[in-house]
Amino acid sequence: MEILLIYPSSRRARLTAFRQDQPTAQRYPGLGLTMVAALSPPDARVTIVDDEREAVPYGRRYDLVGISLLTANSGRGYDIAREFRRRGAPVVLGGMHVAACPDEAAAAADAVVIGEAEDTWPALVRDFAAGALRKAYRSTNDSPLSGLPWPRRDLLRAGDYITVNNVQATRGCPFQCEFCSISALLGRKTRCRPVEEVVEEIRGLEGRYFVLNDDNVAQERDYFKELFRRLIPLRKEWVGNASWNIAKDRELLDLMERSGCAGVFVGFESIVPQPGLMKLARGEARLAVYKETVRELHRRKICVIGAFIFGFDGDNPSVFAPTLEFALESRIDTAQINILVPYPGTPLYARFEREGRIIERDWGRYITDNVCFRPKGMSSRELLEGCAWVREKFYAYPRLGLRVARAAVRSSPKATAAVFAVNMAFRRGIRDIDTDGAAGDPAAAPA
Repeated sequence: MEILLIYPSSRRARLTAFRQDQPTAQRYPGLGLTMVAALSPPDARVTIVDDEREAVPYGRRYDLVGISLLTANSGRGYDIAREFRRRGAPVVLGGMHVAACPDEAAAAADAVVIGEAEDTWPALVRDFAAGALRKAYRSTNDSPLSGLPWPRRDLLRAGDYITVNNVQATRGCPFQCEFCSISALLGRKTRCRPVEEVVEEIRGLEGRYFVLNDDNVAQERDYFKELFRRLIPLRKEWVGNASWNIAKDRELLDLMERSGCAGVFVGFESIVPQPGLMKLARGEARLAVYKETVRELHRRKICVIGAFIFGFDGDNPSVFAPTLEFALESRIDTAQINILVPYPGTPLYARFEREGRIIERDWGRYITDNVCFRPKGMSSRELLEGCAWVREKFYAYPRLGLRVARAAVRSSPKATAAVFAVNMAFRRGIRDIDTDGAAGDPAAAPA
């Protein structure tokens, strides 16, 4: 059986904004299709194509085509699906957007997978081989994580990514951030793979570096402490994701350092309290806690990528300058500076829909450089221009150079090179915000 699996490009879907490929420094592959490939029959010949870098092979015959959709690339994915179906190839759609909009996806495919692959894909392939393909396969999103096959990284073009060594130890997130798709679509329960299986997979990776692709290593702390202890003898280096409250557990931080953690993506999100975000303990000052988090990570030679989102209901035009001030004073190593996106399937999208605030129906425009909703405390133009201003100031060359110099003093040469590459990649995103797109947008009423 010949199986083709495709990651559609969200950039190719937005032809007017598709200036160039996404920088390699910003790219590592998702685990979805490499796991689907691993779950396929041993005698199947599986090909994975990344539409961001490769041409889609329409001219070759495949028995089954699988396409993984996110919201922003769903339009491009539907176009690819239509072309393969026109040529007689059965198409299966899966991914987070399919979980959010299963009926929409079903109209463009022979079958859809709603949720995880472990308890759906093997059955789908068996049904297909028997000529009994069903229209939909729905996961329980609760299958055991023990005994999983290793993702088929060998099917990826390694040169297209900063690394293909992407490992997942847990699934799920217990928090209820209103804008996040993870808990909304996959549930709030956190499941953990056996530590020994994760360690064995990491031991088998080629090279020294890997990404720990868990949503938050600051949750399930006893589990991650044991994992990090077991990683110490491997002498690998890794980067991962964490919430700002990770600084509350010094033992966890120490074990992260000893296990080879080189960098952490920290979701600060907003410098002011916002509805639907994780709250601080009573009496804690938000910026003081955030700065402590950065200090404690830097003290352990761990670089910090800070994530900031503008457009929450508590934001108005006065939020931009102090956010920039914090980003500079805290000495984070780089930052993602984005506009809020109400992804379908999230509580945020549902609320904005009820309130009549969704103003964009083109999924290809559901990107962090665009305003898809009517902000509460400012106009769309003010939101676009404010976000663009923070990006421009934060990524000015003198400040970028200072961040790299600080990283060189604190971190390894490899980590310093990564700080430079990621800063330069994010700097390219300054021009991606189209402030002219908000022309004619009325100013918001004062909050």
